[in-house]
Amino acid sequence: MDCNTARLLATFFGRPESELTPEDAAALDAHLATCPKCADLVKFERAFDDRVAQAMLAVPIPAGLKGRLLDGVAAERGAWYRERAYAVLALAACVLLTVGGVIAWQVSTAPVLTREQLVAQADDEIQNPSKRVADVLGSRGIEYAPQRAFDLSQLEVAGTGPLLGREVPVLYFVNGAKNARAKVYVVRKSDFDWTKLPQDGSSVPSVYGHQVAVIRDARRSDVGYVVVFTGPGLELFLEDRSAV
Repeated sequence: MDCNTARLLATFFGRPESELTPEDAAALDAHLATCPKCADLVKFERAFDDRVAQAMLAVPIPAGLKGRLLDGVAAERGAWYRERAYAVLALAACVLLTVGGVIAWQVSTAPVLTREQLVAQADDEIQNPSKRVADVLGSRGIEYAPQRAFDLSQLEVAGTGPLLGREVPVLYFVNGAKNARAKVYVVRKSDFDWTKLPQDGSSVPSVYGHQVAVIRDARRSDVGYVVVFTGPGLELFLEDRSAV
C-alpha cells in the first residue's frame, strides 16, 4: 500500500467504528507501522478530531431547548394544517357558490306550469292515444303495428318500464267494466326471445290471476307485444271483442 492510499483510508475509514474491510484495515496498519510520516499524520488528525469532539460535548445545552424545538415544529405543522384547511374551505365555498348559482339560474329559467297547460295536455292524451304510443315506440325505433290491434281507448299510460332488469316500452291498459288490467311490453328479439310464449292468452292464471300472451308485429318479425293481464281473457283489451 502506498502513502496516498494509506492517508486516504486513514482519513475516511481509519476509526475503529468505520466500515473498513479487515483486509484494508490490516494493510493500513502494516503501512503505518513502517511509515513514520503517515503514522504521525494519522495521529495528528485523530488527536484534532478528538479535541473537536470534546469541545462539542462540553457545550452546555440550554434549558428547555428540546421543548422549544418541539413547540416550533408543532407551530409550523399547525400553520401548514391551517393553510390546508383554509384552502379546502375556500374550494368548498367556490363549489357551493357555483352550484347555488346554477340552481338559481335553473329556477329562474324554469317554465311556469299553468292550469290551462295541464288540462290541455290531459285532454290531448285522451283524444290522441295513438300519438302517445307512437312517440314512446318511435324513441326505440319501433312503429306501432300489432297483428291484433289493442283498444287504445283503454290506454292509461304509455312509457317505459323494467322487464326482468331491462327498460323497454310498456303500455298500461285498464278495462273498468271487467275490473281487468294489462301491461303490454313491446320487445325486440335482441332484448328477449319471446317466441316461446303463448299467442292465444290461454296460459294458466297465477295466484293473483295473471296470464301471459304475445301478439306478433304485422311488419317486423323481431318485434313482439308481450301482454301480462288479468280478467277473463286477452280479448278484453283488443278492438275485436267478438270472442268476449
